[in-house]
Amino acid sequence: MVDMVSASGATHGTPALASAAGTVITSTFYSDAGNTVVIDHGSGWVTRYLHLASRAVGVGASVGRGQQIGAVGNTGSATTGAHLHFEQRLNGAVVQAAVDGHLIPVTWSYNQHYETSNNCGGGTPGRYWVDTFADAPGYATPGGTRTGTLYGGTNYVYCRAWGPVVQVGSAYNHWWLKTDLDSGSPWQNQWVSAYYLSRWGNDQAKDNNGADIANC
Repeated sequence: MVDMVSASGATHGTPALASAAGTVITSTFYSDAGNTVVIDHGSGWVTRYLHLASRAVGVGASVGRGQQIGAVGNTGSATTGAHLHFEQRLNGAVVQAAVDGHLIPVTWSYNQHYETSNNCGGGTPGRYWVDTFADAPGYATPGGTRTGTLYGGTNYVYCRAWGPVVQVGSAYNHWWLKTDLDSGSPWQNQWVSAYYLSRWGNDQAKDNNGADIANC
């Protein structure tokens, strides 16, 4: 998932466009996600567009690639300026977005604006992409109060910290990863156990390229 924000500062009210053709399956307002549009593209692919200032399509509408589905805003619990929170999902799991074959974050052109990928938290530098094999519970501190959930799939994390062990059978991990959750309150800058990483083994906290995640 990724948030697009205009480097020019002129994001609010700019058109939010469908990334691919499909059918609108959700067009509603949520207290946390604000104005939200979800498009089903078939074959298990779905895209979500959150925090819109307004919605231009209703449930059941057929949309084409590049068709306007709303306007960029900051409705809901968004704590930054106007931005488009965009997600790609395959069979319910978040998939890292790509533009012209390049995995986001990348810099790219969008109409007259130049966009950079950014997270909802307002540009915290340094993100590592990791795969989680299941939905991971999120906590306010490593092993602390439960606050929400990071959905299984490809996600970004900021850094790691050593904390209480999470163990199931012979698998265990003391590392905790700071990230933004997919659901819950608060959802920004929360913690999940590196136990849920899909690779690398016990007491390891590496990204998908095998690089150690930086300490917080």
